[in-house]
Amino acid sequence: MKILLTGAFGNIGASTLKNLLEINKQSKVSHDVVCLDVDNDKTRKVEKSLRQLGSFETVWGSVTEKSVLKKALVDVDSVIHLAAILAPTTEKMPDLSFRVNVEGTKNIVEVALELKNNPKIVLASSISIYGPMNPSMKPVSAYDPINPTDVYTRTKAAAERVVKDSGFSWLILRLTAVPPLGLSGGDMGALFEIPLEQHIEFAHTLDVGLAFAHAALRDVKSKILLIGGGKKNRMLNRKFLSGFLEAVGIGMLPDKVFKKPKSDDEWYYVNWVDTEESEKLLEYQNLSFDDFLEQLKKEMGWKRYFIKLTSWFVRRNLVKKSPYVEK
Repeated sequence: MKILLTGAFGNIGASTLKNLLEINKQSKVSHDVVCLDVDNDKTRKVEKSLRQLGSFETVWGSVTEKSVLKKALVDVDSVIHLAAILAPTTEKMPDLSFRVNVEGTKNIVEVALELKNNPKIVLASSISIYGPMNPSMKPVSAYDPINPTDVYTRTKAAAERVVKDSGFSWLILRLTAVPPLGLSGGDMGALFEIPLEQHIEFAHTLDVGLAFAHAALRDVKSKILLIGGGKKNRMLNRKFLSGFLEAVGIGMLPDKVFKKPKSDDEWYYVNWVDTEESEKLLEYQNLSFDDFLEQLKKEMGWKRYFIKLTSWFVRRNLVKKSPYVEK
């Protein structure tokens, strides 16, 4: 089997590639993997590190470029489509987000049709498309109605429609919280928007990567599956955030910096999820939140101790950035 992995050198992309390469080592049948990602210093560094784990082909470029996709999609049997602009960047750059998240998905379908391929498309989506979720709600299921509320969720819902209407075999994986093993360097201000009492279901990035690898390789199709860490990884955001911030050396922030919802629509768009079907079909839930925290500390290495030395300064600056603290 030949597999195209888009967004291959991001958080979940790298985890998916690691799992595909490990499956190749353990299997009598080796699968060819083609990685597609944009060319920059960060992706080059990740690609170089992953080269040590096994053999794969790399095509540099964007899903917005059909000429790049024509090269990447040749004889591909399955596409794991992870390439996307994520929130909160989507809200700042809506045009680019629609071009990448929606038009990029259309490009994959159109080029595959031109090449007379018939690939299975495994699309990364998000549980955020269900809209704000009060913690009094039951765990969300794949059959609940969606409620896109911003640029990010509207692009995800539109990409799902493209895949379902493609005529190809498809599988849509809607993901819960999947933090990277390290500080991503993203918009830390976004953390203030998730109330401390919000339900969070953590999923380890390597487990999610395994779910995508199995989704591409197994005979599972025409389903929307929710991907989360399972009941052992359900918690309140207070526990999730305090564990994460302590692990990276910053330490927990005061309650006053976080949003305090006054109505149902002011809660964030995350919740606990029903993963019974996805676990049965994809068999991916292996690691816990505690495993993640220990691995995160090791990944941070000496940087964690440096951050701890300056943690008072980091916390003070973060408090100043909160829109919920009176200036």
